Amino acid sequence: MAPSASPTERFAAKTTTGPVPAGMSTPCRLWPENALDRDGYGRFWLDGRYVPAHRYGYEQARGPVGDGLELDHLCSVRRCVADDHLDPVDHRTNVLRSTGPSAINARRKRCVNGHDLTDPAVVHISYPPSHPNGMRKCRACARNRTRRPREQQLAPVAQLPTPNQPERTAA
Repeated sequence: MAPSASPTERFAAKTTTGPVPAGMSTPCRLWPENALDRDGYGRFWLDGRYVPAHRYGYEQARGPVGDGLELDHLCSVRRCVADDHLDPVDHRTNVLRSTGPSAINARRKRCVNGHDLTDPAVVHISYPPSHPNGMRKCRACARNRTRRPREQQLAPVAQLPTPNQPERTAA
């Protein structure tokens, strides 16, 4: 019986060369599509369990990823396992570099009504439990949102018609 291949040899045999993404100088090393998890990241069988393929490749080439850090795909290709396309960053940085809703809102310079979100006088930052780093809210839009229901409550009251006769006084 032939000796089984080492994990490094098995890893190298699974990757294929992909295109060179914009802004990168080297091509992606792509993991096969039949070995991806539900989020599109590669899975590699090692020591009786699956590990993220990009993490294994990075750790083999550059050493362990620091505590509290995760690997950001600079090429934005989840299947890519090229170590020079991966950057260890904290979770917040990884999310803000992405194309998700949080990142889009963080990059936004104006609110939906055109108010400047870079001016601290215009922006209120609240810290609800769901957003420990804070969330921006436009003060002018918030004022308008609360004003609309109040205008109905403070609507002028119609004058009741009064009789032309003076009130009767007690005799």
